[in-house]
Amino acid sequence: MSGARYSVHRLIQDLNRDQTLARVFAADPEAVFAQYELAERERALLRDGSSAALIELGVHPNLQMKFYRLRTGPPGPGPGPLDFYLRQLERRD
Repeated sequence: MSGARYSVHRLIQDLNRDQTLARVFAADPEAVFAQYELAERERALLRDGSSAALIELGVHPNLQMKFYRLRTGPPGPGPGPLDFYLRQLERRD
């Protein structure tokens, strides 16, 4: 597939913008797939949700990240790169 159909991109954008739709998708993705009139192949690849599946669908990288975050939930409270950098600076003092 050279590029994802507009409906796949629209679905991912809408899921990130609309909390209600995201909850419906989490409970029953098939209802949302039907609403967006996705083909069975697109549905299967979105159900998979892996990077390889999204690349095969032709989903833009920014939307891939948004879809991944949507499926995995918010990040945990672990230290980030800035925290690591600040600790390195403190050790130098």
